[in-house]
Order: sequence, then structure tokens, then C-alpha cells
Amino acid sequence: MKNLTKIALASMVALAGMASPALAVNYSLNWLNQSPVALGSPVPNNSNYFLPGVGNVNITYNIPTTFVHNRGQDNTFFPGSVTSGPDTYSWSTFETFGATSFGPVPPLATSWDITYTFPGVQAPGTIVLGVLGLGSTTSFGGGDSTASVLQNGMFLGDFNSVNNYGPTQFTPGAGTFSLKNSLTGAGGANPWWNSELGLVKIMDPISSLTVRFSQLSGDGVGLNIASSFVPTPGAAMLAGLAGLVAVRRRRPA
Repeated sequence: MKNLTKIALASMVALAGMASPALAVNYSLNWLNQSPVALGSPVPNNSNYFLPGVGNVNITYNIPTTFVHNRGQDNTFFPGSVTSGPDTYSWSTFETFGATSFGPVPPLATSWDITYTFPGVQAPGTIVLGVLGLGSTTSFGGGDSTASVLQNGMFLGDFNSVNNYGPTQFTPGAGTFSLKNSLTGAGGANPWWNSELGLVKIMDPISSLTVRFSQLSGDGVGLNIASSFVPTPGAAMLAGLAGLVAVRRRRPA
């Protein structure tokens, strides 16, 4: 009986090591809530907001006076979910730090940045960035609004709302990634196309996250960060093994 138990345990451990990467995990994303700032009102520079599982997050930004920025919310972006491989990332509510450029026409690109500073170092894979509304145009020689980050990121996918938005183009690099709209072609007012809500998991340990924008005049974009703390897929299997060992130890003599 003891030998059979050892064989069963060894088989389960091997199975856990082989199968755990394929096990699906349901992640619940907690997007940063910028209250008590009223919806439609500017988010104060150098202000702090509580993020579940993280603590108080400080927001600072450098943005031109030709921009209007505010705390925004569009109910077509929640509730929502994105599937990446076997895993699902879902949320019940969502809001943005929204910024619209009222710069000169033709729609020249203007740079600005926003930084989220955490109370401590966040483990890789526990912070998710969401960006939407990156516009593109074919007028005046063409151009795109872009967002870039100097961190390693894993693109989880787009959440497709009911708006006239297109897929996000994710471009990774060594220690960097960028986002822009992937649609091309003629049509509409400038900037015409907008990107869906694209989600990127930050794959480095970070104490802060800076997002840099190059944004077309007339374009409005939105972004936010979320915390995601869920046990690894193998944790459930290991817990099962622990329970089996406990049962084995309690067997009457």
C-alpha cells in the first residue's frame, strides 16, 4: 500500500509539472479608481488613489496646456473580459485618465507622459496597463497616436466595445513596447480610427510605470492600470497533493 501511495504521489507531481502551464486561470482585474474626483473633472497632478492589493498609487503627469484631461468612464467598456491563451482576465467596472489634444490643424503629434508610482516594488505580471482610443489619419501626410513604455510587456488582447474602434497593434522590444491603431485606409474626420481597449501585462518588477504618448491633434485617448493577484495554475494541484498527504497520514493504523 505504501508503494502504491508513493507511485500515485510521484505521478501527480509529474502531472502537476507537465500540465500546470495549460491550466486555465480566471484573473479578476481591479482597475484604479480615481474617486473622489468627479467624472468629467481633471485628475489633480501628484495625487494618490487606492489600488486593491497594492496600496496608494501616486499619479503625476506632464501634459501641454493645449490638452483637456479628466477622469472618464464609458459603460461600453465594462463589464468586460479578455482571453489570453487559456487564461481569462475580467472586470466589473472600468474608468480612464482621459486626455484630448486641441492642438493645431493639420493634426500634428504632441508628446506627453503620465507616471504611476507604487508604494513598493510590484512583482512581474501583477500590474496590467489598459490603453484605448489611439487614433490614426491619412490626411496631411498621415500619422498615428502612439503609447510607449520602457518595460517588458505581454499583450493580452483587446476588449472590443460597441464603438467604431479597431484592433491595437502591439510592438514589443527588449525592455520596451509600444501601442497604436492597426487600421489603415481612407475615411472620416481626423483622427478617424481609434484603438480598442488593449491590455498589456507588465513583465518586470516595477516601482513605477511611465506611459509616454505621441498624440495627434483632435485625438482623445484613455488609459488606466489594474492589479491582478491570482495564485499560479499549479497552486491548486499542489494544494490537492497536500490534502492527499494529510489524508494518508490520518489513515488508521
